Amino acid sequence: MSKPIHSVMLLSNSFQADVRVLKEAESLVERGHRVTVVAWDRQAELAAQEQLPNGVAVERVQDVPSAYGVGMAQLARVPRFWLRALRHLRRLKPDIIHCHDFDTLPAGLWYGLWHRRPVIYDAHEYYADLCRPRLHGRLGDLVYHLIRFAEAVGTRFARAVITVDENLGAIFRQRNRRVLIVGHYPRRATVGPANPVFSRPEIKLLYVGRLSASRGALVYVELLRALLAQGLPARLVLAGSFTPAAEKEALLQAAAGLEEHLDILGVVPNQQVPALLQAADVGLALLQPLPRFEVALPVKLFEYMAAGLPVLVSNFPPIAALYERFPFGALLDPTDAVAAARQVAAWAAAPAEAQVAGETGRSAIQNELNWEKLIDQIDRLYRELTA
Repeated sequence: MSKPIHSVMLLSNSFQADVRVLKEAESLVERGHRVTVVAWDRQAELAAQEQLPNGVAVERVQDVPSAYGVGMAQLARVPRFWLRALRHLRRLKPDIIHCHDFDTLPAGLWYGLWHRRPVIYDAHEYYADLCRPRLHGRLGDLVYHLIRFAEAVGTRFARAVITVDENLGAIFRQRNRRVLIVGHYPRRATVGPANPVFSRPEIKLLYVGRLSASRGALVYVELLRALLAQGLPARLVLAGSFTPAAEKEALLQAAAGLEEHLDILGVVPNQQVPALLQAADVGLALLQPLPRFEVALPVKLFEYMAAGLPVLVSNFPPIAALYERFPFGALLDPTDAVAAARQVAAWAAAPAEAQVAGETGRSAIQNELNWEKLIDQIDRLYRELTA
């Protein structure tokens, strides 16, 4: 049997609800490796150290307070997190450093280059474009271009890049010869039973994930308002954290008068999410037309598909290409709440169509778009880089 590899995964959130990182970590443990996640718990809300039942160890940096999100306010805080992460790396002495998103890569590269350890850059998104909407004015433009330059340089020094789809893969292949595409696919075990959507007294619209206007939160409110105006019994369920926190106030103002039809649940533990999905009728993934979203396939899309939900999703090229293979709901202009309401009303009038769309997505996850077909690639990459 091959020698176990000790991986330290660096993460700039608290690792409370990061499904992708959790899947990678626990899958590597299942293959005999040792994984420690060093996460940035910016508001010191969780345990400083814990051993998860799946065997993943977690250590949290809690002495660098900060809000979540990206932008100018983070510039002074992120380097402090890097210094704390380096302390953990020096103590843990990993065989490989696995950096999730660019805001952890400098710390990983510093340790990896100094100690001759391989560094993997796991790019969930194109980080410069993730930051762009929060960078304003001339200084913001300067910072944006500095981040782009730094990400390009850092990518070249990583031994390998993991990213989520071919669109991002094409960008990173210009800078690194070893790029692995690992999509946001769920585990096959998460596939639920057939979902009887649009067969219940109330139409439940569900969004799971980070909440912000850029992720469609205000469009979902207008969708709810439009359905209620048509006399349809609808409810909007939002599960996740507002990023940044000020987004919550904007949503509450937009939802004035709809409070009886709106459930804001906050972050829901992973083990409770399946029940939410099974109780819903529509999955919402109307990410707004921003560069970072237009080239990505959102995690939540596959979670909705696994639960048999028809999905209202943004009509962006990568999503449209997937939809051609598996028509799992409806492709929409993500800014058009009226069109979204029209689609939901059509499904309410013809529930069988919604159920067929949901079952198409569920079958796709069960048979083709599942995590089990991807994790072997990461295991093989680990072994090759540490050989």
